[in-house]
Amino acid sequence: MTSPRPGAMKKRAAFGDSRRLTTPQNFAEWAARAAAPRPLALDWPKSPFAACVVTVATGYPPGVLKPLVLSLRAHCDAPLVIATDRGDELARAFPDAGLVIFPVAPAQGYRPYPALARIEFYLQILASLPEGVERLLLVDSRDVLFQADPFAGLKHASLEFFDENDDTASWTLATTNGRWARLMLPRPLSRALEGKPIVNGGVIAGTPQGIAAMCRAKLDIGLATHEWTKHTTGLDNISTNVVAHGRVAPGAEVTRNHTHVANVYRDTAMTVTVDGRIASPGGRICPIVHMYDRRPDLLAHVNATFGVDGGGLVLGHDRSLKRAQPFANTRHWMKLARIRMMGR
Repeated sequence: MTSPRPGAMKKRAAFGDSRRLTTPQNFAEWAARAAAPRPLALDWPKSPFAACVVTVATGYPPGVLKPLVLSLRAHCDAPLVIATDRGDELARAFPDAGLVIFPVAPAQGYRPYPALARIEFYLQILASLPEGVERLLLVDSRDVLFQADPFAGLKHASLEFFDENDDTASWTLATTNGRWARLMLPRPLSRALEGKPIVNGGVIAGTPQGIAAMCRAKLDIGLATHEWTKHTTGLDNISTNVVAHGRVAPGAEVTRNHTHVANVYRDTAMTVTVDGRIASPGGRICPIVHMYDRRPDLLAHVNATFGVDGGGLVLGHDRSLKRAQPFANTRHWMKLARIRMMGR
């Protein structure tokens, strides 16, 4: 028998074989690993349940999650699945909150920007779900608050997205997001967004099948973009909107802002009612409030209500704001120009 060539052995060591997944070295390898999830034996409730909330909170201390955890428990008993690297701390802080801890190990090898990296956790959690779960709600962890049962009033859709504003022509070259999409996406994908409202990826509802289809579509969209985009907040935002508007995942529907979810911006006319609830323009009390921290007065109100130490917020260990923002500096603009002239 002849011995394998040294080059062949090196390639096998780097990429493994078809029987196992190795530490990823680039986006394509990471996407392949994410698309082949391995179910874990999580500590699910003993009683059957039909819905659950899922969040990713790597790098966040328990205090930051008080509004999310305590407000959910005040209105809903659905399990709260938290992907975290601080599971023991959370279990001690919220012993009776019905948390299901999904343990996240320190990152090894390649991992894209955290907003996109959470797709890997979502798919693993989906693969680990017990039978009978019909509805999931994916939410951000540090800036989401519940004011009613979040599952009451959701559409019966495989995927439901929520506007982040009410501008029906947001995907244009006049906006930062529109320019980003036009320059970074293949033309057929960016064309699917033109004239459509921007939806926000911080709150997404759907069936297990719909959520899985969305995650896999986002991986495919990521593979079609330039490598630099995989480390920006924009790719998660853009791919979410392509799924919502581009018919790449069947059954997706979009709900207007301040209907079920209130996505808050600095100039949004939100108010606090006499009983301490956060009201949208017109006085509507939405079941879910997202990005309340964009308004200092709302953030102070929430922190005071739930006993949050305002100085407790920390960025996750693998977050980097400098490299995360499209159009953040001249170097990013030059990268975009080069990609536009020379191709992806």
